[in-house]
Amino acid sequence: MKKVILFAFLTAMGCQSEKIDAEHQKNNEKAGVREEISLKIKQNTQVEGIKLSFDAVADSRCPANAICIRTGEVVVDLAVNDTQKIQMCLGDCQQVQPTKYKSPVSQDSLEVTVKNEKYLFVLKQVSPYPGTLEDADAQKNYEVKMEVVKK
Repeated sequence: MKKVILFAFLTAMGCQSEKIDAEHQKNNEKAGVREEISLKIKQNTQVEGIKLSFDAVADSRCPANAICIRTGEVVVDLAVNDTQKIQMCLGDCQQVQPTKYKSPVSQDSLEVTVKNEKYLFVLKQVSPYPGTLEDADAQKNYEVKMEVVKK
């Protein structure tokens, strides 16, 4: 009998949890609008009413098919509405010192406030990976993929 009561209790708790999770997800969908974007170097776009520009890249990742002591990192310079300059990093970012913008380099995500609205920028990918292009001027082929979430 105790097992039946315990089973019924756990089942009821499971149903309640799903209802709470569904409400939480519904509220998150209203508050946070997610948008995936791709930007080539020196390109800009409008995202959720803000202008985002990909200005520069510093890539020190270990090239493809090479053996390296450390994996390295890639740091991208972004401009938000031409007024805020930010940097984001993928890879071994603990080695990166404070930047020319006098703020620490975030691993791969950064919360930014623009016109009293909060946004979360998540850097997903920077391509091409070093050593994968034969082009001598690979700098102009860089592209970032990121997600912008309005909080």
